[in-house]
Amino acid sequence: MAELKDWIAGLKTEKPELNDFVTKLEGFISDTGFNASKFEKAVEAGLQIKEEEVKKTFIYDAEN
Repeated sequence: MAELKDWIAGLKTEKPELNDFVTKLEGFISDTGFNASKFEKAVEAGLQIKEEEVKKTFIYDAEN
């Protein structure tokens, strides 16, 4: 996994606009590889939060 970590470090230098995303992505990479299950759960949780925000907006708009 050293190659992957080196690639990520290089990506941060080459594309600083991606630093926030890459930093978050690093949390799913270990010495054994990419933890896809943990990543999928995080994406699902994030989408659920956004869905709740949208629902609240619709409810607010409907009431006003």
